[in-house]
Amino acid sequence: MKRLRILTVVAIAFTSLPVQGSSTICSYSVEIETTCAQSAATSDHVSVRFGDSEGNLIIVKHLNNPKPLYAAKGGVRRGGYGGFGRCAIDMFEASGQCMSQRVCYLYLKKVGSDDWRPGWVRVLHRQDGGRVVVPVSYMFYFRTFVPENVWYGFDYCHSKGGGFVPHVVSFNE
Repeated sequence: MKRLRILTVVAIAFTSLPVQGSSTICSYSVEIETTCAQSAATSDHVSVRFGDSEGNLIIVKHLNNPKPLYAAKGGVRRGGYGGFGRCAIDMFEASGQCMSQRVCYLYLKKVGSDDWRPGWVRVLHRQDGGRVVVPVSYMFYFRTFVPENVWYGFDYCHSKGGGFVPHVVSFNE
């Protein structure tokens, strides 16, 4: 007998997030899926930068201490899981300037020689002392190997038709 898989899709309307003042610090979670492709996992140093169309920006220079949300059988081992395992979904914590609009650009940077193939990335805002988690970004679909030592990702804020393909960009840091 075949089993049917039913997926529920929830549409969330983004207008703007509550503005909490420019000096207010907000907590975010970054969920990253690593694909199940051969050699998709990495132990390399991975960074993320994301922001909104108003110029608010958060940079996490080293994603570490992941909370594994899903891992394929045998994918997560006790004591020392660093994230980015094959067929895994990991959550990383970030904090910084509060976004006044939805997160519309996101870039990843991998330093090291592993091939790493993320599937998707999304950003969630932690509210009410962390008890409530609300999606505040697009789903950024990578599904390709991330090049080494460059910022690689998407900008839907300023896209004129080309933002749906991941691309390399240089930032003054």
